[in-house]
Parts: sequence; structure tokens; C-alpha cells
Amino acid sequence: MAKRLQGKRVLTTRPAHQADTWGALLRATGAEVDTIPMLAIEPLIDEAAQQAIKKRILDFDQVDFAIFVSQNAVCYAVDWLEDYWPQLPQGPRYLAIGAATAKALLMRGIPCEHSGEHMTSEDLLALPTLQEVSGLRVLIFRGTGGRTLIGDTLRARGGRVDYCELYRRSLPAGAPADLAGYSFTPDAITVHSGETLANLHSCIERTNCAHLLQAALICPSARVAEQARALGFIYTSSAQNAGDSAMLEALLRALN
Repeated sequence: MAKRLQGKRVLTTRPAHQADTWGALLRATGAEVDTIPMLAIEPLIDEAAQQAIKKRILDFDQVDFAIFVSQNAVCYAVDWLEDYWPQLPQGPRYLAIGAATAKALLMRGIPCEHSGEHMTSEDLLALPTLQEVSGLRVLIFRGTGGRTLIGDTLRARGGRVDYCELYRRSLPAGAPADLAGYSFTPDAITVHSGETLANLHSCIERTNCAHLLQAALICPSARVAEQARALGFIYTSSAQNAGDSAMLEALLRALN
């Protein structure tokens, strides 16, 4: 791989369990990589949440469309499905947001009807198969909170939409201190979600690291880049999605 980022320093903010692959890709392109996770992923373990998940899983054979919004959603959902459905029911049709999510499904032995490197929520909603969903059951696997665009739109089209919330996102306890002790001035910072951006900005404010607002900020979408500009980041670039290749392409454009 060409060393197109030779001499550049990049601060990455992905959750610790997802940081290695992204960091390795950047290093292969010549970058110096620092990692301070600004998002932690934790499974929901309280009894009420577990019972709600179990109910959705037991009714899975009644689902027409199963939508996975992230790799984390695939990881936790398929673990639950395998516990209760040793052989998955034939009914559901599987869809994923982004190539990485689709790949995660395939790696667990589940074919995904629609994937593609540039599949965003908006792209998914434009699929012909989701235009006429009146009366059909749609189950969206995701974390707590997050965007409601897919669910709201499919409900407006007559779909019977339910969420199966499997995990929560939070700010890692050590993130503010790690950022306060960060002594470098990176050429770029990468964020892979709006919530990661919000956590990063909060830590910058809490640690008086305002100089980081001047680094090139690589965002996974134009929507998140707009949020970043509103928060005071000066140089923002948007990728087509949060996939590694799209984010790397945006990073290369921003620094070259």
C-alpha cells in the first residue's frame, strides 16, 4: 500500500475493541497513529432489558425484515439468535447499514440481501424492497437511543416496526484524563459516529484542549460533519459512510 500518509499523525477515537483494524490500516498507509477511545459499547444486562430482548428473539420467526444498524448489533443479536434458534427461521430478510455490518453478518453465516460499501440509512430506505411495507413486520437491531429515521420512515409507509435494543454506548471513564495527557498535535482526528463526536467535544471542553478543534476532522457523513462545524471544529471532511475504505478515502483527501 502506498505510504500516502507518511509523516502524518492521526488520532483515532473508535471503541477499544474496534480500534485495531482501523489503526493497522492507517499505519499501513504510513501514518503515525494514536488512539483514545471516545465510545464504549456495553451489552444491556439488567433484567428488564434482557426480557425485552428475549421477547423479540422468540418472535423472530414472525419478522419480515431484520435490519442491523452496526457491527455491534450483529455481534449481540446473532449471539441471542443462536441461543434460541439453532436453525434460523426462513421468514426474515436481512438488511444491513454499511459494508462492514453486512460482512459481519456473512461471517456469522447470514446472507445479507443488500449491502454495498455506500449503504447509509437513507440508501437503505431508498431500496425498492422497502417501498411497500404496509402490514409487514420490521425488527431493527441496534443500541439504545440513536437515530429513528429508519423506524419512523418505515412506520410512515405502514410497516409494523419494533426495536431490539441490545447495547448502550457511553464515554469511557478514562477518556478525559487520556485526552488531557495527550501531548501531540495531530494532523487529523477520525470519528465514526455522531455520539463519538459529541463525546470528543465534551472531553475537549473539559480538558482545555481547544487546539484539537483545528485538526482536520474526518466524519462518517455530511450530517455528522455539519454537527462538528456547529461545535467549533474548523476543518471537517465527510466520508460516504463509516466504513474503513470510505473513511480512509476522506482522510487522504483532507491531508493531501
